[in-house]
Amino acid sequence: MADQSQASFVQAETKKLKRELTLLPLFGLLYFTVCGGSFGIEPLIGYSGPGLALLLIAITPLVFSLPNVLMVRELNSMMPVEGGYYHWVKQAFGPFAGFLAGWNNWVVSWLDVAIYPVLAVTYLSYFIPALDSGAMIGGIFLSGPILRWLTAALIIWAISYLQIRGARLSALFTNWLGVFVLLPLGLLSALGIFQWIRSGMTASLPFLPEGQSLIGAFSTGLFVVMWNFMGWELPAVAGDEIVNPRKTYPRAMALTLVATILTYALPVVAGLYGGAGAEGRWQVWGIEAENREVGIISNFVDEETLSQAYEQTADAKGVSVAQVNLFEINVPAVMEVRNRLVEWGVDPTSLSGWEFPQIGDVVGRIVGGESLGRTMGTLLTIAAILSMIGLFVGNSLGGSRIPFALAADGMFPPFLLKVHSRFGTPWIAILLVGVIFTIFSWQAFSFLVVADVFLQTLVILAEFAALWKLRITRPDIPRQAIPGGIGGLILVTLGPVSIILLAIVSQYLEEGFASIGWALAFMVLGALIYFPMRRFVKPGIPDVNPYQASD
Repeated sequence: MADQSQASFVQAETKKLKRELTLLPLFGLLYFTVCGGSFGIEPLIGYSGPGLALLLIAITPLVFSLPNVLMVRELNSMMPVEGGYYHWVKQAFGPFAGFLAGWNNWVVSWLDVAIYPVLAVTYLSYFIPALDSGAMIGGIFLSGPILRWLTAALIIWAISYLQIRGARLSALFTNWLGVFVLLPLGLLSALGIFQWIRSGMTASLPFLPEGQSLIGAFSTGLFVVMWNFMGWELPAVAGDEIVNPRKTYPRAMALTLVATILTYALPVVAGLYGGAGAEGRWQVWGIEAENREVGIISNFVDEETLSQAYEQTADAKGVSVAQVNLFEINVPAVMEVRNRLVEWGVDPTSLSGWEFPQIGDVVGRIVGGESLGRTMGTLLTIAAILSMIGLFVGNSLGGSRIPFALAADGMFPPFLLKVHSRFGTPWIAILLVGVIFTIFSWQAFSFLVVADVFLQTLVILAEFAALWKLRITRPDIPRQAIPGGIGGLILVTLGPVSIILLAIVSQYLEEGFASIGWALAFMVLGALIYFPMRRFVKPGIPDVNPYQASD
């Protein structure tokens, strides 16, 4: 009787989900899952070089994104249900593999999604300096880190409330965010291309950074560009909330693919050829200081030379090395680099290089003077804040729907199935991930981004394997099949799988086991959780039949 009651509870709650995501709202969610603006692509230029960066931006949509879109289209057309890729992998390889696929991408949401409110607050500190310096509030001094965390938490819970109010409302919010993000990026593109035409600058830029090996630049660039082009399958976890998902989802992916290509390509080209890439300035795009005590000049002067310069200056002045100001050093090798950075408008002691607000400032000043430069910098900073908020909205959707789908299948505690009676959203799951995001936002776990990419790419590999397996074992299931039979499958699979394997191997060769150690640890944790869930939670809850979804 208890088993029947559990099954009835599961069925009753899942039926409360509202199917209200039409094409335009779903496009907004998908865009802010995959792309969300140009912000984040800058390191590709600084670390990999403009030539290789432009090549990767050009070929990645063809050999990585488009095949992913076709794979997701076929699998989603077979099983357009809540849980998406969890069910795809489960139907192909069994419940353990499916659980790990869902678990991996849920962990990815912890590591990835919590970063976006933190980045939004970092950009916001440009307008509110107290977020860096701290402030007295109610007679209590709150330090910069605490204020930043409280502000990030405020963003997290405001968006969580919005998501409880409805998936459509959240999605329409991303549509408006998209407008205000893309307008400044469009203006930057227009100004940069105008300046390129006006200046007659040639199309010649270095292919690689000086002294950088092709393997090293390619390894770094591949992870950056993959991170900026991934996520096509993630909103599929809301399959029961999409209107006519077999048609709506592919159309939303097609729109997103076009928008993503333009979003990355146009501002990058405009920035490089509109003045912010000239005379080597591209070298400061997106970089972080290798030595945070010295600043980004440490990226351009070898450590030994820089250390000796500081020691010589300290000895000459009779002070400690810590008391030496970079601008007091008169060693030629250091002075040359320092003066060049200053000439470019870069503070050589800063901890980071240029992102699009600084790039827009440079292009604006070249085209229309100081006033236009300041205006462009301000507009792009606002756009960056909105972009981070949009990315949080888009990516956090999967963070709540995966635990809901696992609970519906008896693999997570049933309390996560509670659906709001009025808004038709899984509000308990949304609250749970809100707590997780708040905890992870206290520390921006940027060192775990590689683990994030590694875990998500493993799920993508499992999805392509599921595509092949289900073509063979379930040919009877209606689907929007990739055309070309086996040959088409080979062509679609070859590019993404090769890129993913190459990225994993190159990252391992560059960084060693530490680059994947955290990812493997999270996977082991998921495997350990699976067995008690299967033993104590699953009994009495039947498997979801993903093939019975109706449009």
